[in-house]
Amino acid sequence: MNLQPLGDLVLVRPIEAKEQTAGGLYLPDTARETPAEGTVLAVGADVGNGVAVGDRVIYKQFAGDELTVGEDKVRLIPVADLLARYVDGDAI
Repeated sequence: MNLQPLGDLVLVRPIEAKEQTAGGLYLPDTARETPAEGTVLAVGADVGNGVAVGDRVIYKQFAGDELTVGEDKVRLIPVADLLARYVDGDAI
């Protein structure tokens, strides 16, 4: 992907929303929850050392702006709207 965020922005690919409930019902796009976590694809120059490309992060439910780049749907999110990142068990 040839998109580089500027400033304190982070480019995130949201995880896919579940298409099916635990009971086996298929959900239409309008009934699926908006994902609030994803994988970092790129970071702006002003983003600190806490976030890196490849990190899996949790962000505020409606944070940033949704963009379509090619066939990918991504979100451009200010680093202040990131809530947490997943870490290895050994790092805790």
